[in-house]
Amino acid sequence: AFASLRPGETVVDLGCGGGLDVFLAAARIGPTGKAIGIDMTPEMLDLARRNAAKGHDGRPITNVEFHQATIDALPLADGSVDCVISNCVINLAPDKPAVFREIVRVLKPGGR
Repeated sequence: AFASLRPGETVVDLGCGGGLDVFLAAARIGPTGKAIGIDMTPEMLDLARRNAAKGHDGRPITNVEFHQATIDALPLADGSVDCVISNCVINLAPDKPAVFREIVRVLKPGGR
């Protein structure tokens, strides 16, 4: 998925944890893009925000944001995302059809 990311896109990571995949996506989409991390645990979001503030080479990563939510109820607008990524999290969701409905809802036409 990372190879297909283009500058300026909006990408969301479902179950972002400490933010590693969000930061990798942010590097691919550049300063005009936005990488969004979703996680249900405040501790992981705190870690992700601290990691973003530390950034790369001492510079904060500014094209990222993090939200506390479950992946079956995303706090994102309809049709607002170019790409959804997730690493070993969807399989843990108790209602997978709801997760996939949310993914379809937030993806832009032609999103992936």
